[in-house]
Amino acid sequence: MKKRYFLLAALLLSAGVASAQVPDEPEWAVVNVSSSFLRLKPDYESGNETQCLMGTVLRIHGAERYWREVDAPDYRNVWTTRYNLALMDEAGKEAWIAAPKYICSVEYTHLFTEPSLTAKRVCDFTLGDLVRKGTDRRRGWVQVFLPSGQACWARSYDVTDFDEWIRSRRATREALIETAERFLGTPYMWGGASVKHFDCSGFTQFVYRQCGIVLPRNAREQIYTGEEVPYDFDKMLPGDLLFYGTPAGPGRRMVVAHVAMYYGDKKIIHSSQQIRISSLTPDGEDFYDREPLAVRRVLGHVDEPGSGIRSVAARPWYY
Repeated sequence: MKKRYFLLAALLLSAGVASAQVPDEPEWAVVNVSSSFLRLKPDYESGNETQCLMGTVLRIHGAERYWREVDAPDYRNVWTTRYNLALMDEAGKEAWIAAPKYICSVEYTHLFTEPSLTAKRVCDFTLGDLVRKGTDRRRGWVQVFLPSGQACWARSYDVTDFDEWIRSRRATREALIETAERFLGTPYMWGGASVKHFDCSGFTQFVYRQCGIVLPRNAREQIYTGEEVPYDFDKMLPGDLLFYGTPAGPGRRMVVAHVAMYYGDKKIIHSSQQIRISSLTPDGEDFYDREPLAVRRVLGHVDEPGSGIRSVAARPWYY
């Protein structure tokens, strides 16, 4: 009986502190690893809702053991582990946002303790990750700092000045398709939003962001962005987004379950089991035999009031 009371007390205690703020812990954090999984609950077996790349600013509002409950720029009330984060107060967060940065401009590489490929690795470093710029340079290398302040080195051709990167973005239909094609064969993972693995909306969001446009995270949000266009091969353009799911009916709300990008030539490119190109007609290869709920056009509506679409230049803090 005493054992039962002890177990019950322990469960109640753990439930009571599940969302408690750690005393004197800063309210802000920045992702300090190449990509951080954000889970529904503070448990490794819990579903992964999304990922945030290195350099993303998070707000902390709860804790349980080594887990922290955070709000991301496009996701609320999710959990990641303390070791993935660099904790910061308000001043530290503002200093991070204002600091000159490099963005990783190759798909996959590493940071090192010294400017040498034979030096000890600090961490992996993937497309879209952000680090603070250092002042020291060596032949073929630049000094960088993780959000935690740890000094390390990146190969100079693996990074681009972040401000220059923003200015160089060109959101054209050709750029969208070329970017999407780079990830063909990447495996699907629920909640995936990095070059290592994508879910459907993580893929479309990542492709658009690489071209300088910030979309909402999930398909159920992306379907309300931009302009609706007909599902008509003569009117759709490459880069348009096609949404799939269950239409609304009597007593039933619409459910958006999948998003794909129109590739042109009656095809889509999407993350379904892996990034692949599928035909929208039965005579084509890998026929995707589903009727879309809607088609939305993003290009031409960036930074329009109410469009739900922002340019990276208007939202650089997104990272």
